[in-house]
Amino acid sequence: MLPYLRKHSQTCDRTFTNQFCWQHYYHTQWAEANGWIVVRAHINGERKAGYIPFSPNDNPHYSDIIPLLEEDARNNDQPLSLMGLSDEECKLLQQQYPDDFVFDSNRDFADYIYRAEDLRTLKGRKYAQKRNHVNKFKSLYSFHYEPITRDNIADCLRLEEEWITQHHQDESALAEYHTIHLAFQHFEELELLGGALYVDNRMVAFTYGSPVNDHVFCTHVEKGDIRYEGIYQMINHQFARHIPEQYIYINREEDLGMPGLRKSKLSYEPAYLAYKTTALKKTSEIRDMVEIWNKCFSEDDPSIYPFLSRYYFYSCSVTEKVDGKVVSMAFMVPCHTEMGLGAYFYGVATDPAFQHQGISSRLIRKMLEKCKEMGAQFSFLIPGEPSLIDFYATFGFLPTSSHVTFQCDMDLGTGDKEKDRIIVLPLTDRFCMKNLPDTLVCQPML
Repeated sequence: MLPYLRKHSQTCDRTFTNQFCWQHYYHTQWAEANGWIVVRAHINGERKAGYIPFSPNDNPHYSDIIPLLEEDARNNDQPLSLMGLSDEECKLLQQQYPDDFVFDSNRDFADYIYRAEDLRTLKGRKYAQKRNHVNKFKSLYSFHYEPITRDNIADCLRLEEEWITQHHQDESALAEYHTIHLAFQHFEELELLGGALYVDNRMVAFTYGSPVNDHVFCTHVEKGDIRYEGIYQMINHQFARHIPEQYIYINREEDLGMPGLRKSKLSYEPAYLAYKTTALKKTSEIRDMVEIWNKCFSEDDPSIYPFLSRYYFYSCSVTEKVDGKVVSMAFMVPCHTEMGLGAYFYGVATDPAFQHQGISSRLIRKMLEKCKEMGAQFSFLIPGEPSLIDFYATFGFLPTSSHVTFQCDMDLGTGDKEKDRIIVLPLTDRFCMKNLPDTLVCQPML
């Protein structure tokens, strides 16, 4: 797979290590056809299949693989979604398939690329604080650095066990735990390079990574005992110094939209961000939806494209067609909240030529059934205008004084916090309206 993976990209998705070690989490499968290798990965368990196509050629012909992928996507009951594309690949796809794809680059999944020399030396005013942390670590502790080998992998696993028990054990943390064990199990076969810090002969931090290509090295994992001041600055600095000098850049992967992690990665002054673009193939239904969106909301509103790319699932949408053409649509975005699983209604719209015929009401009832089947505790939405509050009241939605904020790269609200006041429909007896916070914080599920 390496001749395919290392072409045209500098992102962590193009390392065999990540493809191999995360296969359990993304239910990864791969196929080779017509000079391409394609990785199919399922996002959020089984919700969405995305395809990452790799070609070893400088100017590959997407027509050799797109028809096969469209057929496979139809078999998975969804439109075709290509993931992890570089800027060059997007340009080539646009040239070969003009107006057939919509493109979306999610900031939360952009990789941070640093100059290796910067991380090795920490020179200059911009790294003064990092140098201070490193120097303080050196003054406080009796330490030494060792490369990771078969002899000290047991120490790494012990430290990882301690780390996982001390931190919040959500699904992603447990998935990473499994991934780290798999990486150490096949450390030599994967040709991983790693390093560890010891204080008083006890391991307190470890890290490892692998090449993306001949001049970019990717750091996959970095774990440390935060009881030791400056531990992460020190392991970062030491590892950069021990990475072979042939690597000009170091990729430290994405921040996943986590504020603390984003602040930390930005503080190291990346040379640039490497975006991974998703390309969604326009079906006739998608073209109809865009047309309705432009008629009902805002003409040529670009937000419809990233929304469809990230949140359009057959299982989370309902439409009504007349003579094979979509005339009404409604979407639902599942969200993790402090009140449990919520279902956010979005983009409910009917072509003006078919309004006042009860179509939207039928779609809302269908969508509420989907919400209950999904196990949502409540449904909610932001009414676009005051008159809609009475309309949704007929389905049981109740007005509230709560506002909503979305923890994601795309604002799913109005853009004005004061207008983002929600109405809510409880879907289970366990949901208590009185417990609604002033601001409902939502993490949309991709």
